[in-house]
Amino acid sequence: DNTVDGQGISPREIKAALEELRPGTPVVVEHFKDVSLDRIEEVSPSHIILSGQSHPWTEYTPASLAGVFEVIREAEQPVLGICGGHQQIALAYGSTVGLMKRLTPGEGYEGALRERGFFDVETEGEGIFEGLPRTLSVWHSHCDEVKELPADFELTASNETCRIQAMQHISRPVFSVQFHPELFDAEHPQGRRIIENFLDRTTED
Repeated sequence: DNTVDGQGISPREIKAALEELRPGTPVVVEHFKDVSLDRIEEVSPSHIILSGQSHPWTEYTPASLAGVFEVIREAEQPVLGICGGHQQIALAYGSTVGLMKRLTPGEGYEGALRERGFFDVETEGEGIFEGLPRTLSVWHSHCDEVKELPADFELTASNETCRIQAMQHISRPVFSVQFHPELFDAEHPQGRRIIENFLDRTTED
């Protein structure tokens, strides 16, 4: 849960999707400030998913993010970053995050370009996109983007509005998407397959 107050909608939507896809499997939600390698060892999850955030990253202190950054860089479990979680992985690996574009003067997200709704992305058809068409229609809701691909990551999806729509580490099971695959429906089912592909990953993959 990457929301500042622990009350954001993104963690709830991810949890609901996981409970639909894996009925009976416990889903543990932890606030980002409480995440650490020690906590991961205690809970021993099979997978780790990082939710969207609620505020610009400038409102998150380095100290509050230190534990989750350590988990991103060192945990053995497969990691998936969604929206803000995608940006968080980039930050943990030394890249930069910023607004896609400012349309009018303002502070924070005020006056910023927002990609919101179902939009197409072009993928490489590998990793968590295996078995899917190269062009996917998935839900977006973001103003920020990853500006540069971090070292040891490869680009796996893109579109004209936001170049780094998805990426994965070249040697670790770390994946991230700028969009929200958990928000799938009958007309836009491809996000479901993305999450299932991630959940099928193991530490040995």
